[in-house]
Amino acid sequence: MRILCLLLIFLILNLNFALCSEQLFEGPIDLPFKKECNLNEFCEKFIDDIDIEKFIRQELKNDYVVVSLDECIKIALRNNFNIAIKEHTFLSSKYEYENSLSKFLPMLSTTSYIADYSGQILVGGVLNDKFHETAISVNITAEHKLTEGGKQIFQARASKFLERARKHELNFTRSETIYLTSRYYYEMLLAKLNIEIYLRNLIERNAQLTLAKKLEKSGFGTKFDVIRSESESAQAKANLLDALNKLKLSQSRLANIMGIELNTALMPFEDDVKPLHLVSDDLKINDLFTLAVENREDLKSYQDLISYEKQIKNVYMTDFVPKPLLNFQQQFQGTLSTAIRPNYIVAGFVTWQPGENCVWGTVTKLKAQKEKIKVRTLEFQNKLRNIEQLLVDALSVSDFGKKQMIVTKQRVEYSNNSIKLAMLRFNNGKGILLDIIQAQSETTLARVEYVSAITKYNIAQLEILYNCGTISDDIVINNYKP
Repeated sequence: MRILCLLLIFLILNLNFALCSEQLFEGPIDLPFKKECNLNEFCEKFIDDIDIEKFIRQELKNDYVVVSLDECIKIALRNNFNIAIKEHTFLSSKYEYENSLSKFLPMLSTTSYIADYSGQILVGGVLNDKFHETAISVNITAEHKLTEGGKQIFQARASKFLERARKHELNFTRSETIYLTSRYYYEMLLAKLNIEIYLRNLIERNAQLTLAKKLEKSGFGTKFDVIRSESESAQAKANLLDALNKLKLSQSRLANIMGIELNTALMPFEDDVKPLHLVSDDLKINDLFTLAVENREDLKSYQDLISYEKQIKNVYMTDFVPKPLLNFQQQFQGTLSTAIRPNYIVAGFVTWQPGENCVWGTVTKLKAQKEKIKVRTLEFQNKLRNIEQLLVDALSVSDFGKKQMIVTKQRVEYSNNSIKLAMLRFNNGKGILLDIIQAQSETTLARVEYVSAITKYNIAQLEILYNCGTISDDIVINNYKP
C-alpha cells in the first residue's frame, strides 16, 4: 500500500491534469485508489497536458485574440482616445495662435446706400414742387488699431506659448500610452502565467485531498492530513479565481488604452516571461533626473504654461497704455443727374483711460495673475520633486528586482528538490504526507514569486524610461524579445 501511495503521489506531483471546471471547484478528485487500482486507467482518465488557453476560454466564457506587445503598442498609438483628444486640443490652440496673428492686419469694411427723393423740398425759402433725385453713396473704410498699445503683441505671444504647451502635452500622451500599454500587457501576461501555476496547483491539491482521505480510511493517514489538505485545496481555488479575475481586469485595461472594444478578450502569446533590459546599469539617479529635466514633455509643457501666464500679465499691463487708431476712408457720393465723385478721409485717434474701473480693476487683475504665475511655478517645482521620487522608486525596484530574479529562480530549484526529498523521506518511513503538502506549497509560491519578480523588473524598466521622458515605441519594440 505504501508503494502504491508513493506512485500516486509521484504521478500527482509530476504530471499534468486536464479536468473540467466543475471537478476543479467542487471538491476532491475521485481517484481510483484501491488495491486493484489500474494505473493505466488512472492515467487515461485524469492525466493529460494542461491546455491553459482552453481553460481560460472556458472559464471567462469568451473567445480571445492572441496578441504581442509590439502589436498592442502600434494599435494603441493609432486608436488611443487620449491621443486623439490631445491632438484636437493642439490643433485648436494652433488655430487660435493663427487667429491672434491675424489681428495685426487692418480691418476692412464697406457701407453703401442709394436713396430716391421726390416731391416738395424747401431750399433757401423757395418751395420746389417738382423735386426728384436719386442719391448714391459708397464708403470703403480701412482701420488699424496699431497693436492696441502692444496688447495684440502680448496676446499673440501668449497664444504661441499655449500652442507649444499643447504640442508637448500631445507628445507626453503618446509616451504615456506606450508605457501604459506595455505595463498592462505584462500584467496580463503575469495573470496568465499565474493561472497556469494555480491551475496545476489546484489539480494537485484536489488529488492530494483524495489521497489523504483514502490514507485515513485505510489507517495510514490522520484526520489532520485531511483537514490540512482541505485547507490547501480551498486556498488553491481562491488563488486560481483571483488570477482569473486579474486576467479579466488586465484585459479590459489593455483594451481601453488600445482604443478597441472593451469586451475584447486579449491573450498574450508567450508561455513565459523574459527580462526586458531597457536602462543601462551605469546610470545613477542624478543621471536619470537630468535626463528627465531635459526630455520630459510634460515639464516642457509646464514651462510654456508659465510663460503663457506671464504674457497674460503683460496683456493686462497694456490697460495703462494709450490706444492709437488709424482710420482711412474713401467715399464715392453723388446723384444720378449730376455725377458720383470721390473724396478721402485720413484720421488718427488716440484713446486713453487709466486702467479699468479707475485703475483698481486692472490692479486687481494683475495681482490675481501674479498669484497664478506663482501657482504654476510651485506646481512645476512639485512635479520635479515627484518625478525624482518616482525615479528613485523605479530604480530601487529595478535594482532589487534583478537580484530577486536570481534568488527566486534558485528558490524554485530548491523547492523542486525539497519535494523529491519529502517523497524520499516518506518512502523510508521518516516523513509524513504533510511534509509533501508543505513542500508543494513552497514550490507553488516560489514559481509565483519568480514570474512576479521578472514582471516587476520589466515594469520598473519601463517606468524608468517613462519618467526620464525617453520612452518610445522603437526602444520598447526593439528590446522586446519574446
